[in-house]
Amino acid sequence: LIHRYLGLLVFATGLATLGTELAASRLLAPYFGTSLAVWTSLIGLILAALALGYWLGGKWVDRHPSLFNVLRIITLAALLIGLAPDLARPILGLSVKGIAGVRWGILLGSFAGILVLLGLPMVLLGTVSPFAIRLATRRVEETGRVAGRLYALSTLGSFLGAFLPVLFLIPSIGTRWTLILIALILLI
Repeated sequence: LIHRYLGLLVFATGLATLGTELAASRLLAPYFGTSLAVWTSLIGLILAALALGYWLGGKWVDRHPSLFNVLRIITLAALLIGLAPDLARPILGLSVKGIAGVRWGILLGSFAGILVLLGLPMVLLGTVSPFAIRLATRRVEETGRVAGRLYALSTLGSFLGAFLPVLFLIPSIGTRWTLILIALILLI
């Protein structure tokens, strides 16, 4: 039972990661536009945050391997993602003010805004895969199979997270409610 649950967990985490990233582009647009520099900041920071999360998650799960810990992590990430639409205006507004007249301003300003707004929830989501692999592995001989299955499920979640917000959710319910729905999916 726990193996199926962990598979669902990594699927939802993959969906939330990419769905949040794409919805965040809509939060950034009024402040920084949708240029390649803004997308570079967004994608680069999400990847860096996930990498840090994978590393921290690996260390954390070796010390405290429990389903309860990973559920607490996901709950905190969900709460932060759910708050992102309300925090976007003050955080991104400050980011814009901080870049006035600065060379590379859009790149640095959007990076700073994304870092403050989404850095921690993305690091937290990155910790989920190492937890899931450790908790789902019973014997060392099955580690590759378990990791492959869970990463495949996470990537399928990311695939859905790429299309669901862009094609259905944002046009239907808007960016704010899309992020809140993503947070609720993680909480469920």
